Amino acid sequence: MQLKQVSAKILDQLIQVSEQLQDQAFRQPLKVLSDNTIGKHIRHIIEFYDLMILGINSGEVNYDQRSHDRVIEENRLMAIEKMNSLKLEIEKIASDSSLKLKANYSMDREDPIEIVTSYYRELQYNIEHAIHHMAIIKIAILSEFSDVSIPEGFGIAYSTIKYEKDKPCVQ
Repeated sequence: MQLKQVSAKILDQLIQVSEQLQDQAFRQPLKVLSDNTIGKHIRHIIEFYDLMILGINSGEVNYDQRSHDRVIEENRLMAIEKMNSLKLEIEKIASDSSLKLKANYSMDREDPIEIVTSYYRELQYNIEHAIHHMAIIKIAILSEFSDVSIPEGFGIAYSTIKYEKDKPCVQ
């Protein structure tokens, strides 16, 4: 199934980049990231996928319930292990299922909205969300870690890759 394959590829690309980074580089605050770290961006991607997987069992997804796990954002080996685990969990899902998405946009009170969605829709959302953060990670790597090899297509939307491939050559 395409969504599962693309998610696995995205996680593999993140693993490939994480394996090349030194531990310090993974958790180093960078000016280009507004003093955030590559590890924080990777942890953020991981937690979105993780909450989606948990939602399959409960029937409800709430991305506001991220744990902001410092171990994952500071320990690249733990992040790699978690991404490998997520790939296995995503592969296990056999079919689409209905989900309820909860989100709270009120700054001063608990006032969640509920949206009917599905596992496949949330998997598609996680792909686009991950690519967005990968584009940010790519900026940081190009700026700070020139020794890191960036996989082809890293941080580029699939629709953009397809457009670039299919557009006619102008001579």
